[in-house]
Amino acid sequence: MKASKCLILMVSVLVFSFGCSAEQKQAEGVGLTIYNDNFGVVRQARQMNFDKGVNTMKFTDVASAIDPTSVNFKCLSSPGAISILEQNYEYDLVNSASLLKRYIDKKVTVVIGGGGADAAREIQGKLLAAVGSDYIVEINGGVEIVNRDSVEEIALAELPEGLVTRPTLMWLASAEKAGQQLCQVTYTTEQINWKADYTAILSDDEKTLDFSGWVTIDNKSGAAYKDAALKLIAGDVRRIRPPQPQVMYRALGAEMEAKGGFEEKAFMEYHMYTLGRKSTINNNQVKQIEFIEPALGVAAKKIFVYDRQENAEKVQVEIEFENTEENKLGIALPKGKVRVFKKDPADENLEFVGEDMIDHTPRKEKLSLYIGNAFDIVPEYKLVKSEWGRSRRSRTETHQIELRNRKDEPVEVFVDEKFSKWVNWEVQEKSHEYENYDAYTARFKVKIPADSTEMITYTVKQWW
Repeated sequence: MKASKCLILMVSVLVFSFGCSAEQKQAEGVGLTIYNDNFGVVRQARQMNFDKGVNTMKFTDVASAIDPTSVNFKCLSSPGAISILEQNYEYDLVNSASLLKRYIDKKVTVVIGGGGADAAREIQGKLLAAVGSDYIVEINGGVEIVNRDSVEEIALAELPEGLVTRPTLMWLASAEKAGQQLCQVTYTTEQINWKADYTAILSDDEKTLDFSGWVTIDNKSGAAYKDAALKLIAGDVRRIRPPQPQVMYRALGAEMEAKGGFEEKAFMEYHMYTLGRKSTINNNQVKQIEFIEPALGVAAKKIFVYDRQENAEKVQVEIEFENTEENKLGIALPKGKVRVFKKDPADENLEFVGEDMIDHTPRKEKLSLYIGNAFDIVPEYKLVKSEWGRSRRSRTETHQIELRNRKDEPVEVFVDEKFSKWVNWEVQEKSHEYENYDAYTARFKVKIPADSTEMITYTVKQWW
């Protein structure tokens, strides 16, 4: 019986030990949450050694685009055991300009290149200035002005204080006891962004489509995040910040990952997408990760819309489909660009047929993509009559639209007449039936046989 109890105790201790190790290992590392407003939240957990009492600690490899006022420090292994007394963010990185700036009035050695028969020479003296294209050096009471282009090398005695090789958080920390502690630092950073890109492939009969989505992450924050636990937030999160200058950047790297594994869930009034594995996000890198497994055979409809206020000379081509589970979707879709393709039956290659932007779209909502203008459907608009009312607070207009269908098949065109939000309106006469598409739109449905012309006329009174 005692042996049995000892065995149970040993097993319990082993389970507890393994549990603690797994928990500690899980706590170490990097967590990254990216918002689609060009900023992110970084969580870095590291083991740090403290002496009892006051310590000066360095926390390196933080993002150069960090917001220092957002930093939060937490001791995970012994909550409350470490107190931060002061914090500095050191971002004056080592470079030639910062080094020479700190060597004003100090001794330097300058090697000046030779030319032709002249050999290179070396001068030593006090650096008085390093401005524009010249170095000004005091030598034995005299002054020598050296052009930067002639300098081969400048030697300095030591690295000045206050310069760092990487952006660094420096703390004055008070520790209750000496030892190693697991600490987590959380902060926000600018210059890291994500967006959604979608692909829709139309079927041959244009009645269904295959829909897939990718996340594109662009990291210019000044730090790399190795094996990060990655989350994405979609939604319009309000932030208070001063206007930022527009800066152009160039992506230095690109990477594509074939599998997504994102889990989507509602988070407060936004939506969160959590990657089911770790991912490394390098600095100056564009990374793409699949986050929607292709939905095959989504029911869709191609429609033609003529909106003379939008474009009086063209008929728009739109693709509509429902974001529902019954239609093989039914997920929260972050805002992004949808590129539409269709297969050419002659060679089975996909060809691009248009694109549109969608806003954040909840499930059970309809999507409508305006992908281009119809080539073979030609509208011709004419204002036939326009009269003001006696009080000049009303106006009656007669519109005429000729629609010419040059296709070898019949088409149906929706003709939208839109009104200002501040007016009342009434269709008094019409050649075709219409519906109140919304409070400000009368939509006429016009069927046109193959290679035929159809004329639509209507009279509208507006008053205010």
